[in-house]
Amino acid sequence: MNATAPIRQSGGFTRATVAFFGFGLLGAFMLLFRYDPAGQPFYPLCVFHLATGLNCPGCGALRSLHQLFHGQLVAALRCNAPLILSLPPLAFFSARAFARRLAGRPWPRPVVRPAWIVVLVGVLLLFGILRNLPFPPFIYLSPP
Repeated sequence: MNATAPIRQSGGFTRATVAFFGFGLLGAFMLLFRYDPAGQPFYPLCVFHLATGLNCPGCGALRSLHQLFHGQLVAALRCNAPLILSLPPLAFFSARAFARRLAGRPWPRPVVRPAWIVVLVGVLLLFGILRNLPFPPFIYLSPP
């Protein structure tokens, strides 16, 4: 046996790792709940928007989550609809994976088919183009 061989863990994440990331995520959510991204200078700015003046598909994501945390679903959809619409499926698949893990079965392996990636990239590109068109109804896809 080689003494310099790396030790391989067999069980995945440790409880300390899960707790660390869990508390970090909770802290980020609390910060996002308390401080509106539209009016605070410490949130990151979109480099694409700064360089081009156009909105990328991710523009408005923090504002959208802030509005959602305050129960303003319409305002959240107005800021970034694809993000908000992706949350229910993400929550479903995450809950299903955690339920599987709590039942003593291993974490499911993620299955990402190439067609799903093509569809996702296509939807995000189309959204990014449409939200920058300067006439109705597309102006409503751009964050306020």
